[in-house]
Amino acid sequence: MESQAEAKTSLLGSGSGSHYDSISKDHWTASKKVSFDCILARHVLALMFFMGFMNLYSLRNNLNVSIVAMVNTTGQPRQLYNESECLHEGEDFQVADPLEQEGEFFWDSYHQGILLGAYYYGYALTQVVGGWMEKRIGGRIMMGGSMSISSVLTLLTVPAAYLHFWMIFLCRLLIGMCHAFVYPTHHGMWGKWAPPLERSKLLSFSTSGIVCLVWSLFWCLLIHDTPSKHPRITDEEKRCIIDSIGPSSTNMDTRVPWFSIFTSVQVWGLIIGHTFSNWGLYTLMTGLPSFNAQVLAFDLDENGVISALPYAGSWVFTVGGAYIADELRRRKIMSTRSVRRLFTVFGMYFPAFFLLSNAYVGCNRAMAVSFLVLANSFASTSYPGFKVNHVEIAPRFGGILYGITNTAAAIPGFAAPYVNGIILQERGTNADSWLLIFIITACFYLVGGTVVLVTIRTEEQEWAKSGGDVSSDPEADLDKDSVELSPAKVGVDNVVKKL
Repeated sequence: MESQAEAKTSLLGSGSGSHYDSISKDHWTASKKVSFDCILARHVLALMFFMGFMNLYSLRNNLNVSIVAMVNTTGQPRQLYNESECLHEGEDFQVADPLEQEGEFFWDSYHQGILLGAYYYGYALTQVVGGWMEKRIGGRIMMGGSMSISSVLTLLTVPAAYLHFWMIFLCRLLIGMCHAFVYPTHHGMWGKWAPPLERSKLLSFSTSGIVCLVWSLFWCLLIHDTPSKHPRITDEEKRCIIDSIGPSSTNMDTRVPWFSIFTSVQVWGLIIGHTFSNWGLYTLMTGLPSFNAQVLAFDLDENGVISALPYAGSWVFTVGGAYIADELRRRKIMSTRSVRRLFTVFGMYFPAFFLLSNAYVGCNRAMAVSFLVLANSFASTSYPGFKVNHVEIAPRFGGILYGITNTAAAIPGFAAPYVNGIILQERGTNADSWLLIFIITACFYLVGGTVVLVTIRTEEQEWAKSGGDVSSDPEADLDKDSVELSPAKVGVDNVVKKL
């Protein structure tokens, strides 16, 4: 026991005032054991969030690819639907003439842009409400209910398209409204569940309508709002979480310091960074299938595979980046603020570079696809960069803060397809038009990244504390070079060393 206590002291630090100073030796030893003798409740939550976001992105993006096959361009003005400039470069593949596509819906580029943006009109409406309701009634009901309703609406999307253009527009708008609750719920729940030095990993790890309904059932059965409400969590894990983030972070107090939030420089930095980052995300998300068809001349089957590659890269970079970010902090290689800045550079400046590089690849399809995959993949490192910062500066209001920033960040969801649709409508669906779109997107990345680098902080803000009953945030202590580890993390390290 003596050696274990000394190991605990050497790893956790002996500074007074830490949450961990109050953890008994027996509790610390038991916390190591629970990491391996059972499945931790917060890891089940992480897995359910991961599968939930798979469903969310499936429902969000299915129209982006299918619209290429749905639209009939026969009879559309020739100058707006040029043959791909990459068709006659001596390559040994055949593609159907874009002027003879036989989709069933006669939507020009302008109306396609409106339809692709419909989801995000709804997505922008209920973000802040979602963060507030998560504190009011809990994330379990919010997440499960919103995903269930959006699943049913997805099943109704195709019949709605046959009824009228504005019916499918309404369907997509309502799906966006349902999904607007998800991210604020996600951040709000992790404010109650994630020990500080696991935040990067836990927040980043995380027919489609039928699959989503099944997921919703399991969510409601397995997930609970806070550690205190979970019926199957062990006492050791419960105390580990509450001791590491502070008890006030898990309460359901609905009083919100709105004035302090909207006058915070850090919050405005997150709003601008989140919004400008999403301009790039939504440009690639809604436009990449059309770019692949109009400029790179991929057929529909190839287009589906190629359009999925950026998301595969995004998953690898998000999970890998989150792990590296937490390790850099845990090993005292970099402070939390420096880590957030480093990954903001990766997530904002690198995508701009790869988008601008597309101007020089011509009809080299492999290079063009590679640069777009890299742009989207590096953009995902903004999650372990600044998109987890909401929970750091205000653990009790992480969901509300994310709802605020994501409300602004949803605007590019309908603005980017609208602007891009006008560019393509006026200039034609050619490489020069898409180059202009990519240049605009790169500028958003560069400006947004610069604002975040100047304004980001990682210590809990005074206005986010509850009447002084919250001790200093372990993240702030970490930035002062005193590393504090959650008991579960210490247990992981000790077992790995023994192996």
